[in-house]
Parts: sequence; structure tokens; C-alpha cells
Amino acid sequence: MGVPDFERAELLAEGKLSVLPMHGLVGGLLISSLIAVLILSLSACASGATVKTPVEVQVKVAEYKFDSSLTTFTVGTPYHFVITDNGKLAHDWMIMPQGELDEDKALIKVEDDELEPGKAVIRDFTFTQAGNYEIACHVKDHYEAGMMLKIVAR
Repeated sequence: MGVPDFERAELLAEGKLSVLPMHGLVGGLLISSLIAVLILSLSACASGATVKTPVEVQVKVAEYKFDSSLTTFTVGTPYHFVITDNGKLAHDWMIMPQGELDEDKALIKVEDDELEPGKAVIRDFTFTQAGNYEIACHVKDHYEAGMMLKIVAR
């Protein structure tokens, strides 16, 4: 015969009984249902944790021009920019809203003291808003000489 409910509650409160016994079909169904919910919850969490692999973008820099392996980007996709200065001068590399001259409004940038001739720099970046942008160099007179490349994020 089982323990009366009031004694079971008292034993549980004192820590002498860790689990209330489940009897019959109802108890078995309850435990099975809880296990099923736990498994579904865990699998949903695992599938939502997918990490996107960055897309590599090769950018070649030389006097007064940029060549990029991509000029159309997707919002939310991570990009891995490999920027190589193949020129004879140091250059800036920045992603700016199209036509913007204020360097403080760059979405990401590499200054000319980092991007020297023969050197490569790596930057990771993800566009968060669609729009028209440009890759630009704002070293004195470079932008004015046409050193920019129009790009778009969709």
C-alpha cells in the first residue's frame, strides 16, 4: 500500500523523498510527454544556432583603382575581405555610403599606414542595411583621381 499524500508531501519537504512516485498509464504518459518536449526543444535550439561561413572577397588595390571579386553583397552575410596593395603607394580602403566624403561615416576602414605597397590586410564585415556604397581611398587626392569602386548591398 502507498504512502498517504500528506506523509508524501512531508517526506518530500524534508528531503527524504526525492520524487513522487508515478503509477499506471497516466504517470508513464506524463514522463514520456516531458521527454518528448525536452528533445524537441533541444533540437530546435541546435538548428537555430547555425553560423554562416564568411564569403571571401579579394580586393586588389593599385594607383587610383580597386578591383574586387564581388561588387554585389547580401545583407546579413558575413564577408572576409582580403585587401592587397599591388601598387607603389600606400592607400586607404573603406566602405562608405556612395558619395560620402566624411571618413568618420565609413562602415569599416583600413588606414594607409596599414595598407602599404606589397602588403595584405584582412577585415571581416557584414552589411546590416541594403544600399549603394563604395569602396574608397581618401588619401590626399586619390579619391579625386577616381579611386573608388561602386558596390551595392541587397
